[in-house]
Amino acid sequence: MLLVGLTYAVRMLNRGRIVAATGKRLVTVVESTFLAQNVTLHVVKVGDRYYLVGGGSAGVTHIADVPGDVVDPYIETQRKALGEQRDAVLRLLQRFRKQP
Repeated sequence: MLLVGLTYAVRMLNRGRIVAATGKRLVTVVESTFLAQNVTLHVVKVGDRYYLVGGGSAGVTHIADVPGDVVDPYIETQRKALGEQRDAVLRLLQRFRKQP
């Protein structure tokens, strides 16, 4: 049970690291998804602009610019969910600490 909880916590913290970094770095991959083997789509933030790029064995290709008003609410939703998940994990850890 503890191993499952720790695995979940590590996954959430890793995801949170990406979401949290979007405000601190010049270039950040906001979201990625696999379409097929060796083919991925990425939303990349460069400065204050967002781009949809595709990656594959042939390289990286710019597909489209993505408006900030589409991506910014998504990032805020992810930050809020991350905060709630972090709080839940901390509450769970505190319950284990209180037990003798």
